[in-house]
Amino acid sequence: MNYKLLNEMIDYIENNLTSEIDYKKLGKIVGENEFILQRIFTFLTGISIYEYIKKRRLSKAYEDLVTTNDLIINIAYRYNYNSVVSFDRAFKKEFGITPKKCRENNTKSVLFPRLNFSKIDRFKEVNYEVVKLSKKTLYCYVVSADTRLDLQYKIRELYKKTKRDDTYKIMNDNGMYAISIKEKDKLLYYLGCSKQLPNAIKKTVPNGEYLKFDLESRYQKDIIKVSKNIHDTYIPSLNYITNKNYDIEYYEGDTCYRLIPIK
Repeated sequence: MNYKLLNEMIDYIENNLTSEIDYKKLGKIVGENEFILQRIFTFLTGISIYEYIKKRRLSKAYEDLVTTNDLIINIAYRYNYNSVVSFDRAFKKEFGITPKKCRENNTKSVLFPRLNFSKIDRFKEVNYEVVKLSKKTLYCYVVSADTRLDLQYKIRELYKKTKRDDTYKIMNDNGMYAISIKEKDKLLYYLGCSKQLPNAIKKTVPNGEYLKFDLESRYQKDIIKVSKNIHDTYIPSLNYITNKNYDIEYYEGDTCYRLIPIK
């Protein structure tokens, strides 16, 4: 199957989430009849096109509920629900909470990402939240490289060194942070905490708003994989403008959180 045409179909769906979607047009885009397209889509994704569209609409509605003051009835109509009752029922079935409760008590948002067929192995629901960080001074060790592969090797060596000399434990006990920065053609990685460390340099985390994702692991291979998912699949599904050249990892317990600044 031609993934380029399937992604063009996804573009059409995304551009029409707030209007009627012509299922026959979806078939024409990929060059298949509607019945065959439904079977191909379900085989590749595990859900029907109808279910995918419903989940994307509800995901966008969720985002509107927590980021705008628009009336719930307006959000319901925007995403093709004929009444607040039908919207309320579908929303609660999907997320386990009513739209009203979501707006009143929400701390985390749920994202069902836009599908990209070239990255279909990364297609899953994810929780995120918008957090505000105050300016923070860290004491860090830094490594740099020209390529991402070389940087990953240097990061592994840096972690090994900090574990050998017990600096890792000090950082872990005092809130461990890692900052990734791309400056022109240089990749930089800072590892540190708020406690002063031997031979460390000062690095300031600027105040501002950040998208916060739970990576559910603190192992480098997992962090690399999930972080790529975030940038390739999840961020493009949201309405936020982010800084692609700067992000932060914060380690707590058995997990790592990725913080991406919102412009």
